[in-house]
Amino acid sequence: MAQLEESTRRLSLRRSHGRVINAVAELLRDRLEVPEIYIKPRIPGASGIDVLAADRAGSGDLHGVEVKVLMIFPTRTQIRELTTPLKAQPFHFKYLALPGFSANLSDDSRFKDLPELFEDTGIGRFGIISFDHRLLNPDSIVGPHSAALTLPPERFVVRGEKLAGIERFLSRATPDMRVRI
Repeated sequence: MAQLEESTRRLSLRRSHGRVINAVAELLRDRLEVPEIYIKPRIPGASGIDVLAADRAGSGDLHGVEVKVLMIFPTRTQIRELTTPLKAQPFHFKYLALPGFSANLSDDSRFKDLPELFEDTGIGRFGIISFDHRLLNPDSIVGPHSAALTLPPERFVVRGEKLAGIERFLSRATPDMRVRI
């Protein structure tokens, strides 16, 4: 499953990207206690984020996810290139969503020992969310658990002044998904 079959009919990049974003949003909705989820948020100073989840239980942690549709398992250099733009983003938890490269979405041990997933200071590690590659095929019907947490993230340090712009966005924006209490 390292490479998708060439004969597989594919959705347009935009539509397949959207299917993955929905799967990732559902995963975060299920994992967080009181999530407010924003799909493709337009946050000043935080571009490229596909899913933003604010957990309103307790400290209000921010989870930012960038979806990447790759055909083969990324090299260490590619991982570094994928994480570099996200490192500057002011989120407590940062994730890359990648296609599942093993039979079990929640277990791919190749990600566990990659130093490129860690912040340079050692405080913070990117999480990996794996999604079912069948989301890229328009003929497939995928169940509710088509994305899984392969590698849990570790908390990044976020300075208060960097959070100000996101807090302004959150105070004005309406979430695309929320849990009503």
